Amino acid sequence: MKKWFIMILLAALVIPFAPAQPTQTAEAQSGPMVLAYFYGWFNSGQWSAGELLDRPAEPYDSADAGVMSRQIGQAQSAGIDGFVMSWFGPGEPYTSGVFGTLLNQASSQGFHVAVDIDMGQGFLSTIEEAQGAVDHAIHNLGSHPAYLRYDGKPVIFFWNQQRFTPQQWAGVRNAVDPNHDSIWIAEGNALNYVGVFDGLNLYNIAWSGSPAGTNATWSSRVKGAGGIFVATAMPGFDESHLGRAEPVVRDRGNGSFFQASFSGAVASSPHMIIITSWNEFFENSHIEPSANFGTQYLDMARDMISQYKATGSVPAAPVAPAEGGEAAPQDSTIPPLAEGQPGAAPTIINLNIRQGPSTDTRVLGVASAPNVYPLTGKNADASWYKINYGAGEGWISAQYATVQGDINAVPVTE
Repeated sequence: MKKWFIMILLAALVIPFAPAQPTQTAEAQSGPMVLAYFYGWFNSGQWSAGELLDRPAEPYDSADAGVMSRQIGQAQSAGIDGFVMSWFGPGEPYTSGVFGTLLNQASSQGFHVAVDIDMGQGFLSTIEEAQGAVDHAIHNLGSHPAYLRYDGKPVIFFWNQQRFTPQQWAGVRNAVDPNHDSIWIAEGNALNYVGVFDGLNLYNIAWSGSPAGTNATWSSRVKGAGGIFVATAMPGFDESHLGRAEPVVRDRGNGSFFQASFSGAVASSPHMIIITSWNEFFENSHIEPSANFGTQYLDMARDMISQYKATGSVPAAPVAPAEGGEAAPQDSTIPPLAEGQPGAAPTIINLNIRQGPSTDTRVLGVASAPNVYPLTGKNADASWYKINYGAGEGWISAQYATVQGDINAVPVTE
């Protein structure tokens, strides 16, 4: 997710922020809520990119209000209650302008939208900038009648909140929302953020050989920590063509993975369900009507969501293994974390452990989700982590792991 925005933004026109309608308190959602991650950074020239394996049925510019109206209508036809849009903060004009227009389109169509504050792209590089973005999301965007609410509170999603420690975020929370009058959803394998944040969503479960088991495990963990759990459903995933060192590939299986992940999300008794994604075409997780699949995945979503909302359940379906095999069980040979020691948790099934911080070095073994490995070092730019995997120490790519604890406390080790 979120790897292609620079190319897209450079090609896009700057769009002024669309003014919100008069302030009005939105009513709390009632009944089961189903959302979808939404990306608003595409332009018509983007659809010829060679990295794309599929394209929308109708190529579009994301900033076009008519396009937004069509997308909202299609999502509503499938029973989707709202979009969660990747957003770079009030100082980045393109996504701010698109989101402002999306709010007003949603309002006119009885739909809801929320921001996913993206901490991974450099627009929000300091804790002060992050605080400003959260404050704006709560007190400016969150007052719009179409802004997504849960239990009457505006919902703010986050991407890569691990950029800052839970303690740093606690300072932000105390400054902008000390009474938790909004709901903050952290992303990833980041249980230590629950408390400062109100809940958690994994975003990507394509690595899992058992999406139902993964959703159930994390539902139990998050609820056990007193948090809100947002379960994940996905139709598939394929980043093999994007030049990433350890790509994740999950074949759609003609819809079998979508049904398995959605039924597993339902079975986890979540507070909300979110589909990854509506239109992430570069990573091939989209359900928006496309050239390759037509309306297949939109139609599947309609059937499953309708059944979920009517009965509270969706039949399970078998799922084919992801490339790389099934998820490994917890490995008892991995040393436990010492008190206060940071750990590294792979986000894919089989992540190569290498002799050095480079894909050119020898593979020593494989690190596997859902294990957590003692984190003993990092390279200078923290793009590689050194872990203790039981049989010794080795390096894993930081792109495919999340950190539990304070990455700033880990020494640079070359």
